[in-house]
Amino acid sequence: YPLSTLLVFDSSRNAIPVAWVITSSLTGQDIHKWVGSLAERLRTKDSRWRLNAFLVDDPSFGFSAIRDAFQCRVLLCVWHVRRAWIRSLLKTCCNIDVQREMFKHLGWILYSSRNVPNAMDAVQEFMEVFVDQSAFMDYFKSQWSPYIESWVSCIRSLPVAGPEPHAAIESYHRRLKYKLFNDQYANFWPRIDWLIHTLTTEFHSLYWLDQYIVETGYFSNLRDESFSTNAWYQALHIPDIDVILDEQNLQVAKVISQTDRNLAYTIWNPGSEFSLCDCHWSNLGNLCKHVIKVAMMCKNRLVARPLLAAQIYRQTLLSLLHNPPDDPVVLDHAILCTTRLQQDIKGWEDLSNSGLLQQLPPELNSQMADNTLLFARSH
Repeated sequence: YPLSTLLVFDSSRNAIPVAWVITSSLTGQDIHKWVGSLAERLRTKDSRWRLNAFLVDDPSFGFSAIRDAFQCRVLLCVWHVRRAWIRSLLKTCCNIDVQREMFKHLGWILYSSRNVPNAMDAVQEFMEVFVDQSAFMDYFKSQWSPYIESWVSCIRSLPVAGPEPHAAIESYHRRLKYKLFNDQYANFWPRIDWLIHTLTTEFHSLYWLDQYIVETGYFSNLRDESFSTNAWYQALHIPDIDVILDEQNLQVAKVISQTDRNLAYTIWNPGSEFSLCDCHWSNLGNLCKHVIKVAMMCKNRLVARPLLAAQIYRQTLLSLLHNPPDDPVVLDHAILCTTRLQQDIKGWEDLSNSGLLQQLPPELNSQMADNTLLFARSH
């Protein structure tokens, strides 16, 4: 029985579970059975509440059902794909240089950012280049090859979420697995009634207690610090001066350790979704604060190319002008969206060139964060 979680993000980019969905088959096929009821339940609680975006992590989800129910944008989340690939690479390949190159190529496959006719041709090229890495190739062929085309197709049609929600999802996922897969509960793992009881009582109470402590200030000595220490939150506390970024050579970046000033961590492929760091946390297959901090600086300084996801989505929208759909209603809407996108891009470029580009105020970031839902499967 697949377990999925509905998460919301607070102003500190923490992921808070608001619902769990347990189905008897793949969740993507059953979403239409419950998503309408969920939306109605939310409107009953607060008719003024509106979503900024809905994130999903499976290309098989019924995106049209989500749009109809919530009347909002749908974004794709690729966190668990990145995590699965890097963990397998770390397990099957001991050469860090090879790991780095393979990870970069996997990013090119996922975002279809090479001049290759289709996704499977890119996969074939990848396998030929790294043919000596047989252990990873066996894993990749068996677990991912059947689904690559659907992932690539989905990325070409949907915008993709950035690293900030990924850090929150990872923190939640780690906390959930720690709670559920504790060895003392091993005898209960096959039981659905135990799973439901644990989620709705013990696990849910952890979040309720944390929120109560934040709002009232009571029992602060009982607060679990892991609720406010995801990688994005930690990255905010790294000073810009501790990041060594060569804007003329963006192959690597350095971040000075916050606990040992004589130590600096190296980030390869900085600013990309497929960056790698040599810190301990990253070497466990996690998304680390150093990678996120460097990505923030690359974005703020406009020294790196746009994220692969942004490049692909922009190409998709602009291509609508050259290959318009047959339906006149769809065509009108596509041209409107594309024209607005071009105007926005031109406006940001003009502001950047004039030195007037400013970061969003914190309160606006908070509002944007508070109205985002993620539907994430547990693996």
